[in-house]
Amino acid sequence: MSDNFEQKAKTWDNPMQVELTKRFVERICESIFLYKEDKIAEIGCGTGLVGLQIAPIVEELYMIDNSPSMLNVLREKLSNSNLTNVQIVESEFEETNLNDLSGVISFLTLHHIDYVPEFIDVMKDKLKDNGFIAIGDLISEDGSFHGETKVPYNGFDIEILSTILEQKGFVILRESIYDIIEKNDKKYPVFLIIAQK
Repeated sequence: MSDNFEQKAKTWDNPMQVELTKRFVERICESIFLYKEDKIAEIGCGTGLVGLQIAPIVEELYMIDNSPSMLNVLREKLSNSNLTNVQIVESEFEETNLNDLSGVISFLTLHHIDYVPEFIDVMKDKLKDNGFIAIGDLISEDGSFHGETKVPYNGFDIEILSTILEQKGFVILRESIYDIIEKNDKKYPVFLIIAQK
C-alpha cells in the first residue's frame, strides 16, 4: 500500500494543525469526562497532535494509522517524551484486535474511510458498554478542501451522520459545529459529534 502522507508528514505539525487539534481536544474535554482508567484508541492519529494531548489523562492510548511516515514522526516525539502508556499500531483499525475500549477518537479521518456506516459498526464492536466515540470532521463541502486529491467523502451532513449513529444504536451526547478551517480562500466548518454506545 502506498503511503499517501509521505510528503505531508515532514511539515504536518504546522501552526494551523497544532491550533486545530488543540481546539478539538479542548472541546472533547469540555463535553465528556476522561478517566485515568480509560483505554482510548485514536484512528488516523498521524503525528500524534491529538493523542499526545490525551495520553497524560488516560491509562492507555492506542495510536492507529496506516502511514509509516506519519508514525515515524510520532515515534520520534514519543522517544523524547516521558509517556509510557502509548502504543503505536501501524494498521487499519478494522484489522486490530482491540476491544473493550473506553472510547474511539477520530479527527479529520472519517472522510478518508470508504464505507462509513460499516466503519461505525466496527467502532461499536470494539467499544465496551457505555463507551464513546468522538468524531471531528468537515461539514459537507464542494470537494475543494483536498484540491486534486479525491477522498471518499467531501465532508458530512451532521444530521445525516448523527441519524446513522442513532440507527446503529448510539446515543448522541453532543453535536455541534465548533470551528472553521481557512484554506484555498474558503472557510470550511468543522463539527464534533460525541456518541455513546
